[in-house]
Amino acid sequence: MSSQPLLISYIELRGAGDSIESIEIGYDDHRHSIPRRGKFLFQEDFNQPLTVRGETISVSVVRRKWWHFGPSKQPPEEIKISVQDVLSKLPTQKFQTVCNRLVITLGLSSSSFPASSVASRGANGLRPTTEELLNECPRFRILVIGQSGVGKSTLINRAFGIEQANFSSPGRQILKKS
Repeated sequence: MSSQPLLISYIELRGAGDSIESIEIGYDDHRHSIPRRGKFLFQEDFNQPLTVRGETISVSVVRRKWWHFGPSKQPPEEIKISVQDVLSKLPTQKFQTVCNRLVITLGLSSSSFPASSVASRGANGLRPTTEELLNECPRFRILVIGQSGVGKSTLINRAFGIEQANFSSPGRQILKKS
């Protein structure tokens, strides 16, 4: 058993082609059918996050195969996702993997995150100031693209509370803290 439960707030599965007939996820002793939301999309948002305490999440995909006499169901394809792999990606808000032309996205509830990863965040989950962000990550790069004179430098100056965004050559911006 995983020591930390995984809380899933939504699941989204995008498949190549419209041959997918149904998708079901399995975790612990539960099975849950995911509804089709479009030609290539199966998705469900959970009001109460799914709590996964086990080691794996199983995704069962049933595809149709067209023969000359019509469609036929294939045996379910089982995709296993390790809970440890998902937890190792925290504190991201989502986990994404691709398997057999199926993009699987799990939205993670903030309760899945270890306390240390959210300690510097406010009650609403956001960092209150740019200063705290700069203390954690003092150097980073931002690319802002746009035509001349449209306010790229003003955007950077106001967003980060600096006097001026300097540039060293056309197309290259360097931020200097005042």
